Amino acid sequence: MKTRFRRHATVPPHTRDPFAQDMLKWSADFDVPSIGEDVIIRMNSIGRAKVVGYASQGGYLGVMTAPYGPPDWWIRQNGLPSSDNPALAFGTEISRIDAEEGK
Repeated sequence: MKTRFRRHATVPPHTRDPFAQDMLKWSADFDVPSIGEDVIIRMNSIGRAKVVGYASQGGYLGVMTAPYGPPDWWIRQNGLPSSDNPALAFGTEISRIDAEEGK
């Protein structure tokens, strides 16, 4: 797999097997979140975000997200988050939000 960035409209075929060849790898121990679902981006304390799409890079599958309240440095570096200006996060960088937590 090449390292180029590619967006996906739906979840492409993938595996959790880190040694698989010629298939995108999902690096979390939970299923790929659906578009519209909220996740927590743990990396750099970016926080809660809405999944707005999917992308792959370097052989790994990630989710495109719109953070709700990212840190100021993130906004200065990337601009205001939206579905047109999303952040790419990979499975190991995010956490699911339990149904009870989301209430």
